[in-house]
Parts: sequence; C-alpha cells; structure tokens
Amino acid sequence: MRHYVVCDLDDCLIKTDLLYEQWLVLLKSKPLIFLKSPIWLFKGRSFFKTKLSEHAPITANLLPYRDEVLRFLKASKADKNNKLILASASPEAWVSDISSHVGLFEHTLGSSAELNLKGTNKYKAIRAAIGDNAFTYIGDHAADIEIWKHCSKVVAVNPSPNLKSKIASLAKPTEVITDSKKAAWKLAIKQIRPHQWIKNVLVFLPSFAGHKLLDVENIQNALLAFAGFSFAASFVYVLNDLLDLKADRNHHTKKRRPFASGDLPIKWGLLLLPALLAGCGIMAALLPVDFAIWISVYLILNLAYSLYLKQSVVVDIIILSMMYTLRIFAGSAATSVPISEWLLSFSTLFFFSLACVKRYTEIIRSKNKITLDGRGYRQVDYSMVQSLGVGSGLISILIILLYLQSNDVRALYSNPQNLWFATPVLLFWISRVWILTNRDEIHDDPVVFAVKDKISWICLGLLGLIFGIAT
Repeated sequence: MRHYVVCDLDDCLIKTDLLYEQWLVLLKSKPLIFLKSPIWLFKGRSFFKTKLSEHAPITANLLPYRDEVLRFLKASKADKNNKLILASASPEAWVSDISSHVGLFEHTLGSSAELNLKGTNKYKAIRAAIGDNAFTYIGDHAADIEIWKHCSKVVAVNPSPNLKSKIASLAKPTEVITDSKKAAWKLAIKQIRPHQWIKNVLVFLPSFAGHKLLDVENIQNALLAFAGFSFAASFVYVLNDLLDLKADRNHHTKKRRPFASGDLPIKWGLLLLPALLAGCGIMAALLPVDFAIWISVYLILNLAYSLYLKQSVVVDIIILSMMYTLRIFAGSAATSVPISEWLLSFSTLFFFSLACVKRYTEIIRSKNKITLDGRGYRQVDYSMVQSLGVGSGLISILIILLYLQSNDVRALYSNPQNLWFATPVLLFWISRVWILTNRDEIHDDPVVFAVKDKISWICLGLLGLIFGIAT
C-alpha cells in the first residue's frame, strides 16, 4: 500500500523562517513597498504572505537546509512505496521553488492568498491530496499537533521539552531529529561580535593625544562612550547580517555566521536590535548632547551603508573609513577634549587604507566570480583597490612626519624629536599588513587580524614606549 511522507518547511526542512527572512529582503530591495507592507496584514496573514512572495522571491539554493532532515527524506525516498510531499504555511511559490531545488518531492502544498495552510487547514489539504492513505509527518511546531494526531508516524525536528510531552501523549510511533548546535544565547553573543569592540578604543584617542588620560572624569566619560559605541556597533552588526543574508550565504566565510547559517533564528535578531539600541540610548543620555549627535550620525550612516552605499564603488570604502573617524569625534564630544587637525588627517588616510584591506581581501577571495555579491566591485578591480590602500597608508605616515615639524608637537611633548622613531614602526606595520594581504594571509577584517597578531602587539608596545619617552 502506498505510504506518504509529508514534510514541513520553515524551521524544519530549512533552518529559517521564510516569512521573517523575506520581509527583511523586501526592506533592503524595495524599502518603499516594505513601508506599505503592514497594510497587507489587514487582509489576513495568508494575503500578506502571498503579496510578500510576489515582491521578494527566494533563492532556494542559498537557503540553510537541515542535513539530518534531508538524510531522512532521502532514506524514505529509497523505498519505492513512499511518496514525498512538501507542505508548508509559506506561499505556494516559495514551496514550489524549494521543492524543485531539493528534487525529492512528488507534490507540494502551500498557502494561497485566501487560505493559510497551518494546523487544521494543512491537515485538510494533506487529506485532499493523499486520500485515506497513511502518512508520516515531519514537523517542528506545536501547531503540527493537529496533524500528528492523524498520522501513522511522528517525526519531530528539534522539539522543545513541552512539545515532546505533547507528542508523547499521542502514543504514536515517534522519531526525533536533532541538530548538534550551540545554545541560542551563545550564538547571540557571537552574533553581536564583542571581539569587534576593540575598535571602540578610538574614543580614548582624543584624551590620549591631549594628555588627559589621568583625568578621572575624562576617563569615566570615555568609558561610557566606549560602552555606547559597543552597543551601537553590535546593533549595526546584527542589522547588517539580517539584511545581507543572501550575500553572506554566498560568501566563503560569512556563510558560517549565526543568521546566515540558520543556527540562530531571525527572531533573535528582532529582539537584539531594540535591546542594543536601548543600551546605546542610555549611554548617550549620560553624556553631552554632542556625543548623542555623533552616535546618531554613526547609526544613520550605517543604515544608509547597509541599504544602498555598500554597493557603491569606493564610496563604501570611504564610509568604512569614516566609521573609525566618527569614533574619534564621539570620544572628543564625550570628554570635551578637542581633536587636532593632524589627528584627523592621519586617521582619515590610515583608516581608508585599512578599509581597502577589507575590500581587497573580499575581491581576491572571490576568484571564481566576475562580480562580488552585494558589492559594486569586479574581479579586475583588485589591483586598483590595492594601489589606493597602499598609497593612502603611506601618505598617512607622511602626515606624522609633517606633524613632527609643527609647533603643535613642541607644545605637547618635552622631547618631540623622539617621536620620529614612531614612523619606522608605523611604516613596518602598514607595509607588512599589505604584504600579508597580497598573500591572502590576513583576516577579512584587519582590526581582528591585528588583535590576534603578536607582531602587531609588539608594534603597539613600541609606540607606547616611544610616546612615553617623548612626553
């Protein structure tokens, strides 16, 4: 007798929820339509999903599939008596695309503009498709209980203890499929990237350059600024990763990020965003108004970068370098220590060079692609980006040499001539970074590379010693 194996889609066959994911795709690709999309909900959830599918088609081959569920389906397919069906509350267009990509299903069932295929509605659709034949149902949600009541075998994917208890009460043959993954809270910490907060030490730079590091009030304000920018930076990382799911999944390393891999549900991102923004707001409220202005500029610029500017050639590099310099402005606003034109000139060129390292690395690692996903660069641009980066890095050292001849340095240092020794250290570091970048031996982010690199720490120590002797 023919037997059917019916599999759910969202959070079951794939590790993500297409409704949330494609709504984010709509935000990035068609922001004006995204603003109108809540109106669709007034006509019902099924109408909302159907309209969403019309404006945000999926890329089935890039979705994060559950290997364990695929193995179960392939084993079921090996039995010629089994017929496989993909049934989901997602729109029929999405379900059909995924079925075509997977290549295991004989039939698909999905929501229409009039009917949301969930719970009882899905069971009725299954019965209409298979008649009185017995079926195994693969699901993951409490709403699937209504279907499991009538199936011959229960297959539960990553069920919670409460769901396990409900399934046990059905007294049916049961199989549990689980993923080996980290706890969600650990993945959430990984997602906000606390290791990247090292960039926020730039808020201390005005106090350091102005010789105010021993001023307790200045340091307290700088610490608050550091915390505020840490919340803001993590907010940006979460937002970027939510908006860049497709591009990240097509990237050699970014595809392993928590959201892109599907290991961390998108719902966590929608909780993290307001929490991080609130933390940022609290820190800003404790500091001068100017700091709030600068951190707002940082957030707005990042939003524009995520939605539009990331795809603009060279503009994206300039924006990345500005993100570093904005931290210096914010540190100045928080501590009321003015920034010298020398510091701004150096930081603008130095961080432009580091931003070029980041983009150059992405270009050379996409060897089999003519263009970069989500970027405006082509493979042939690598040499020009390299030239821009090396040139700006070397000119930033020239700024230091010119600074040593100015009256400003004599006003701040007792032995300004000793500062000259900082230039060969900086020349060595920036040259070494670019040589390693050319060899493809550097991390995607040069700051992360520097934090983990012993030689970079030695250079930093030498610079600290040189500035100490000069004071």
